[in-house]
Amino acid sequence: MDFGLPPIVVGPISFCLLVFASWCVGEGGEILGTHYDASVLGGIVIAWLNTAPEAIFFITALQSNNPRFAVGAVSGSTIVVCTVALGVCLWIGGSSVKRGRITLQPAVKTQCYILLCSVIVTTAIAAVGFNIILGGIGISFYCMFLFYSLRHKEADAKEDEETGHLEAEEEEEEVVPVQKGIVYLVVGAVLIFGFSSPFINCVVQFATYLEVNPILLAFFLAPIASEAPEILESISLSRKGNIQSINVAFSNLIGGTITKTTILCGLFSLIGYTKGFAWESPSYSLCLMLLGISAAIAAAIGAFSSSLSKYHGLLLLSVFVIIAIIQYATNSRLDSEVFADESFGHDDAHHIKT
Repeated sequence: MDFGLPPIVVGPISFCLLVFASWCVGEGGEILGTHYDASVLGGIVIAWLNTAPEAIFFITALQSNNPRFAVGAVSGSTIVVCTVALGVCLWIGGSSVKRGRITLQPAVKTQCYILLCSVIVTTAIAAVGFNIILGGIGISFYCMFLFYSLRHKEADAKEDEETGHLEAEEEEEEVVPVQKGIVYLVVGAVLIFGFSSPFINCVVQFATYLEVNPILLAFFLAPIASEAPEILESISLSRKGNIQSINVAFSNLIGGTITKTTILCGLFSLIGYTKGFAWESPSYSLCLMLLGISAAIAAAIGAFSSSLSKYHGLLLLSVFVIIAIIQYATNSRLDSEVFADESFGHDDAHHIKT
């Protein structure tokens, strides 16, 4: 679906609308969370809503036979979240708190250990390729992480009720009607379903025209389209300059990274296997290995450091720069064999000029 417009018009419009759609889903999920997040069912729904935009975006790419875009998108989104977003949060947070040191709460450190374990799944897929068993393991790992998170959140909610913290928070926050949250979710869902495919097709066409691998463009563009609201929210929390807010931001970003290293990588392996995609080596393997390395570094910093400072954030930002250079060096040219096999040929790419 191109709406009768050239790709150079459809691409930017669909990109902006996808960013707005992700924001709508985030706002809607947050509103529903104030009403239902205390229950186990509510927690599952909210967790799914937080994952839905990128999952739909990712699955759309695979279902439309664009695995290169899909692997570039999941790699870029993961790496941006656990290096750029986390690095900026630590830099801002470390610059704001007294003495410049950030101590992570035990629950957040546990998340870091879980992320470190989840990297095993990603690394295995990078080594083996599309595999139905590894795909199932990735999805199962995410389900276990979700169950653990809900149990932990339920225990925290009971503790807050006993100490009176929950009541104090509820008095401070204005209750937004559920209907408003539903409207946000509906608008976001419609936009994501309507504009994911046009955006993906435009990116692939641009890549063909520029004679670069679609992985490269997806690596840089997809994180902005699907992760911008979450990243900005975490940065906003870090700017508050208190340890609790920084822990929440850190936890959100680590939790989002676990989603990508487990369920999204699992779906990539599972759908790739069932649809019979060819495993393109070393491109796919390199993308997933870089994803795993960046996630492991972020997890290790959180798990094994007694306290964090802004310089840990600078380290993560440096990791992104190095990985971005590697991605550009390996995917800035599309070899003749892959170029000939691309879904969109030179004729389609020629329309981008007009």
